[in-house]
Amino acid sequence: MIIENRTLAWFGIAGTLSDAVGGLYLTYELLGGRHGPLGLITRAATYGLIFALGYGLAFGPFFGAVAGFGLGGILAFEYWRIAYYQRTRGYSPLYNIRSSGAARGLVLGLAAMPRFGWKFGAVFGVINAAFMFAVYGMNFAPVQDYAPSPSLRFSPHSRDAALMRALAVGIGGALTGWIEGQHRHAVVFGLTIGAVVGLTGLVLSAVTPVLEWWIENLPERALATVGFALIALGLILQSVQYAVVLIAP
Repeated sequence: MIIENRTLAWFGIAGTLSDAVGGLYLTYELLGGRHGPLGLITRAATYGLIFALGYGLAFGPFFGAVAGFGLGGILAFEYWRIAYYQRTRGYSPLYNIRSSGAARGLVLGLAAMPRFGWKFGAVFGVINAAFMFAVYGMNFAPVQDYAPSPSLRFSPHSRDAALMRALAVGIGGALTGWIEGQHRHAVVFGLTIGAVVGLTGLVLSAVTPVLEWWIENLPERALATVGFALIALGLILQSVQYAVVLIAP
């Protein structure tokens, strides 16, 4: 075949997800607008895509998919709760939820299992969970710098926090490789995963204020347009598998 079956399956999955998110956008007002579940879903989809691209390019599609779903979902829930409390009560109670940091570490361990083995992934996840628990306790959680703005913002604290998380995960990766006897690859993996975490964190630190401001001020009509566009994209992606069959010799 012109395109492998596995690739066609990914096209189908991407198309289905696009249709689903597009349909939710079209029903934005019925779902309660920014006060309803769509605010959480929009954040998860947006941040998940950024994580998926960053980790997927470095470690493959499965690693990217798990990291996107897991890390994007955790960050989306944190920001959604903070936005809710700021809107309704004027304060944000979730600046230092250490369990969220531990959950991030476990997600990275799960994402690493198919490529590096279940034992490596389990050790990597546990070490990362402990390190990220400590990092969150030092006030380096992403939500510590939550400040929606119509323009890009990049504070020194958000930079330091991204670098601190990158250092923790990088050391965790190198230490896991050493424990598992993969001494030759330990340093390379540690440097790579640390660089990906750092770069992704820096990108998110810069764009999060704009994304959060946009999500908190979503106009229903504009979002409906995005919904139509996503549904159209989903139909195109789902049609690839049929087009391949028709044009195949």
